[in-house]
Amino acid sequence: MLAVRRALLAAFVLLAPALSPAAETDGKTGLALAPGFEVVSTQCTVCHSARLISQNRSDREGWLAMIRWMQDTQGLWPLGEDEDLVLDYLATNYGPLSAGRRRPLPASLLPDL
Repeated sequence: MLAVRRALLAAFVLLAPALSPAAETDGKTGLALAPGFEVVSTQCTVCHSARLISQNRSDREGWLAMIRWMQDTQGLWPLGEDEDLVLDYLATNYGPLSAGRRRPLPASLLPDL
């Protein structure tokens, strides 16, 4: 049992850096501290939690579509000259993940129905 605990602890110590976020995060909002953070933090968290940002991922076009939806339906004001900075921040720090779900199993490995 002790050997198993040691092995798990060693694995955790070795893998922890790979599992940590690439960018440092703000202690209050949890958002990535990167260029554009201040604008996103003040503009976006007026209406919703920063968690709504961090739980979503999209490319620049997807974030723009979300912003337009908020402007059309939720009363979000025009971002003006800050819009490019906001989009750059969101796409860079909350863009799509390159790794997703595993590929489906081949039919030969599925049980008969």
